Amino acid sequence: MSDLVGRKKVDLNVDIGEGFPYDADLLQFATSANICCGVHAGSFELTKQTIDLCRSKRVRFGAHPGYPDRASMGRNKLKEGQEREYLQSVFEQVLAFAQHARAEYIKPHGGFYNDTAVVLPAGWDNPTPDQSAYGAGGVFLSNLPGVHSLTMLLRVHKVALMGLEATAHKVIAERAKQKLIREGFADRAYNPDGTLVSRSEPGAVLTDPAAVKEQVLKIAPFVDSICLHGDTEGCLVFAEQVYKTLVEAGFGVGH
Repeated sequence: MSDLVGRKKVDLNVDIGEGFPYDADLLQFATSANICCGVHAGSFELTKQTIDLCRSKRVRFGAHPGYPDRASMGRNKLKEGQEREYLQSVFEQVLAFAQHARAEYIKPHGGFYNDTAVVLPAGWDNPTPDQSAYGAGGVFLSNLPGVHSLTMLLRVHKVALMGLEATAHKVIAERAKQKLIREGFADRAYNPDGTLVSRSEPGAVLTDPAAVKEQVLKIAPFVDSICLHGDTEGCLVFAEQVYKTLVEAGFGVGH
């Protein structure tokens, strides 16, 4: 692990435990691992093995719960009528994870991430005469799928949230009184509002090494952790590239 005294550190996190063959190799470069809870992909037996792998490598790890939709690998957003089943599953996933090991943070996966990484409009927390600012904001947030559940998960398990600072993730962490680990993405395109371009759109996943390097240099000064997906083709090459890009730019790689 690179540790340059006096320089900003940037964590490198990877999504693993989903059944892809690169997990152990990615941990050569990663300093945090988001471990699948065995529902949107993989299995809980693989989750436990991946936790043990991270412990053996002394890599920080967090719980990475996703919606119980294996067909889309948990990437589809909630649809009407799915709320109870899907959000109950998320609670059960994190509880099972916690019974095996204590996560240092929670990072929602796929649709759960996108449902909660919503840019809040101006005035979203302005109260009416009979409301407090907290009450007004709470009413607004309660209408966003998954936000209440994610807030409760942080409160119950007393862990940090890894997410997008420009979105409701910041407010969720604040309301849960937990730290926000500000995340950026090496291999995903951004919308102008700071959210991620939908994977259904062309160019949503960056595959050009030059584009990945440019993105890393652009976001590194403003985030605590940079994500690289473990299911992206060529992810090992990109992991090494991101690591070297950070070090060559004068960043320490760690947390």
